[in-house]
Amino acid sequence: MANKKYDLEELRQSRSTWPEPVPENTDLTLYSRYLLKKHAVDMYIDGLNVEHIQKTTGIYASRLCKLVDDCIRINENGQIAGYCGLIKKKAAIDEPVSNTQKEFSNLLEKYPSLKDFIAGNYFGDKKYTLEKNMNSKTLHGKFLVECRRIGIMQHEYPFTTINKGYVSLCKYLNRLAAQNLSLQIKRMDKDSSQKLATTGQGTRYSTNSLYPFSTVQIDGHIIDMVYTVEIMNEDGTISNVIATRAWLIAVIDVATRCILGYSLSQEFNYNQYDVMDAIKDAIIPKELKALSIPGLSYPSNGGYYSTAFPELKYILFDSIMLDNAKSHLSSFTIDKLVHGLKCTVNYGSVATPETRGIVERFFQTLEKTGFHKLPMTTGSSPRDLKRDAPENPAVKYHVTYDQISEIMDVLIADYNNTPHKSLDNLTPLECMLKKVYEAGMTPCIGDDEATEDIIKKLNYRTDMRTVRGRAKNGKRAYIQFMGVEYRSRLLSLNEAYVNKKIRIIYDPRDISSLEAYTEDGKYIDTLTARGEFGTKSHSVKTRKNVLKLARERGRQDLEFDTPIEAYMQHLQKEGRKSKRSATKSDIVRRETGRPLPSDLPVDEDNIIDIETKRDQKSIPTAEEIKDLSAEELYHILFEKEEAKGK
Repeated sequence: MANKKYDLEELRQSRSTWPEPVPENTDLTLYSRYLLKKHAVDMYIDGLNVEHIQKTTGIYASRLCKLVDDCIRINENGQIAGYCGLIKKKAAIDEPVSNTQKEFSNLLEKYPSLKDFIAGNYFGDKKYTLEKNMNSKTLHGKFLVECRRIGIMQHEYPFTTINKGYVSLCKYLNRLAAQNLSLQIKRMDKDSSQKLATTGQGTRYSTNSLYPFSTVQIDGHIIDMVYTVEIMNEDGTISNVIATRAWLIAVIDVATRCILGYSLSQEFNYNQYDVMDAIKDAIIPKELKALSIPGLSYPSNGGYYSTAFPELKYILFDSIMLDNAKSHLSSFTIDKLVHGLKCTVNYGSVATPETRGIVERFFQTLEKTGFHKLPMTTGSSPRDLKRDAPENPAVKYHVTYDQISEIMDVLIADYNNTPHKSLDNLTPLECMLKKVYEAGMTPCIGDDEATEDIIKKLNYRTDMRTVRGRAKNGKRAYIQFMGVEYRSRLLSLNEAYVNKKIRIIYDPRDISSLEAYTEDGKYIDTLTARGEFGTKSHSVKTRKNVLKLARERGRQDLEFDTPIEAYMQHLQKEGRKSKRSATKSDIVRRETGRPLPSDLPVDEDNIIDIETKRDQKSIPTAEEIKDLSAEELYHILFEKEEAKGK
């Protein structure tokens, strides 16, 4: 009978879960020896006599315990080896361990403290070092110092070898890093460690959305293309100046890969209102642009779900996946999505765009199939071969923001009509058609007036203000908002609201006017800003910049001043040497509804023909000067000076 070194009953129960090697992946000679070992182990666990096992398998009784140990040991993956432990790796035969490696292993077994010393220094344990990512050369030097400290003599290993154990140490470090993935993260850069820390370990805890409009992903991407804005020079001429690159904020449906909507932003970085504009565009029925670029056209179905399926409008989402950008984390954004649209918000892992891989993949496809084909593309990086002085063709062809908007609209429409491998070669719109109309996955449609009003006013904000003013002081009722007084005829008729708080609702994109309500929600009137601020549309950001410039110039106390116009002139002047100022000037121009400088009417009476002007002043050209003698040139200049004196 087998001895009682092991609990045979426990081995019989666990034996059924032991992993076994695959015959196809195992050397034939090794596999035949494995079958004998497996038979011997099974006979031993079944309690047969060891002499009978030896006669049957030819394996000595003294080796049986070693074979069982090989089966129940824990392998390098932290799992029980099972029957796989009975096969000795072929690498052990093909790549025999050198004498120096054996000596290094014996050294670590004899001095266990060296293991902690090596690992502590290599992985940056503060107990051993403050140096980050110590290299092997430095570690080898410290290793030799430690060997002397613990009493290893000069006639002992590693001092007896030529490289003093350096090669063996490097091989040991490679094995150490491979076996300690959690510690290896400490030696990686931030991006790699973040990805590794958030990568799954074989178990999936989330599922891709099946229903259309159930889960959408939102993210921003800076477009790989430059464009120009028009700047009016002091002499009345117009210059095309390179602007800062525009942002695309896209909303993509996870289930169908369909781009539901998007927004573009000229700002240096997009904000919370741009995110809301993208969401609004994804819900409100799409209106196709009037294209001005020759040869540019939409697909026959329009390219968007609301143009292909007109009955799908004002559809609400169940969940929205965002990243951790500040524009997404604002309380305004969260409140509007959760309480306004009644959907959940999923921010995902920090600095891990892989969790929103679908929208990230869309950005890559959009650039590759669209903007990277144009001569004014910046490419995907500064080293991209497609990047070849994009500013020159942008100025040459006078590429504008409006043209980028048209190109973007058509590219997204084409994307929604392009087959995807992940959709079994269906287009996103075809996939939506099959799921909504054939499979009956009907989304939530908010077609009532109250819901439509909420969607249209997603960007609107509310605030409380106290009504000021007294007739005896010569001031009719007004409120102060962002440094400007707001009034209305109805509010000024009496003093019923003076010293009372009222609620105001305003659109951050246009604060030239706002709506006033009582605290209990009764509508009062529409209030208009004083002076130029009430006659020209402008955003919250523009108001702040205008007032800042006014304070710097001491213009804030002038009753009939035109601060927006002064701000525009300032941006036009600065725009000749600054991309940001040039871009801001175009943003303010759009907000105030002003035409392009090139669209302004030309005063023909002020146009001076250069050739006529040269003839009138008798100024010779450069080519003419070459043919003139010194006496003739002096005569011309003398007459010119004499004419000035008269």
